[in-house]
Amino acid sequence: MNESEWVVCRKDPEKLLVLLVGQSNMAGRGYAGPEDLTEVPRLLMIRPDFAWQPAVEPATKDRKFVGTFSASGEKIVGDDPFETVLPQGGWKVCGVGPGRTFGRLLAEAEPGKTVGLIPCAVGGTSIAAWMPGGVDDWDSGNFPYDNAVRKAREAQKTGRIVAVLWHQGENDAGKQTENYTEKLRTVVRNFRHDLNLGPEVPFIAGDMASFYPERIASHIGIVDDALETLAAEEPSFLCVRTKDLTHRGDNLHYDTDSQHELGRRYFEAYRQFICRKGDLS
Repeated sequence: MNESEWVVCRKDPEKLLVLLVGQSNMAGRGYAGPEDLTEVPRLLMIRPDFAWQPAVEPATKDRKFVGTFSASGEKIVGDDPFETVLPQGGWKVCGVGPGRTFGRLLAEAEPGKTVGLIPCAVGGTSIAAWMPGGVDDWDSGNFPYDNAVRKAREAQKTGRIVAVLWHQGENDAGKQTENYTEKLRTVVRNFRHDLNLGPEVPFIAGDMASFYPERIASHIGIVDDALETLAAEEPSFLCVRTKDLTHRGDNLHYDTDSQHELGRRYFEAYRQFICRKGDLS
């Protein structure tokens, strides 16, 4: 299949929406370069106040240590707390994840469409936080699943969700969570039910990295085995491999180049899924 065949697959005018859920490696902890801070035509993201704005990093402002920081470590916040303050001098912007790369590639592949990201990942969250009524492991006033559904439903007023991107499991590997497979199966079913997502919408999950500290690394099979099981059960559940990707120096989070590559791999999994469905003319 060539590029021209791919880009003409759909003609409807609504936004193509991408839901980003999971914990910190979906939210993103990479450091931004110029391309991460440059607006991409027809690529938007929905804010916590439900307004749409150009998708520049960090797309997911899930924790206080995500955003723009001066050389001395002071967080820089502009008049609009949801907009990124562009760096100057020795400032850094933290929060690059895979979702924006996926969105850019989707926008490039669909030149007549606007792509809308729905950033909902929350760093450090266990699978329990992604159940209805589930509570953020680090903030008792935050309800990750409920908030994601609320934001996604608002986004659906202007488009349709075409993919769910998920990366989660470090928390549960470290805690050796029992019955993780069944819990993840429930999360997928809940999202599909509550957002009315049919089997034509892929749920794409990244596996566990190879660089974690021993307390996590010894138990990543809890998560990876669950992904394999669900992928074998459901054609619209897809796995993306990450074992060759690298961390940013903390043995926990993918670095910026790896986040870009992860976004490309998520998109390639999506593209292959759509092609198998025969949606291309």
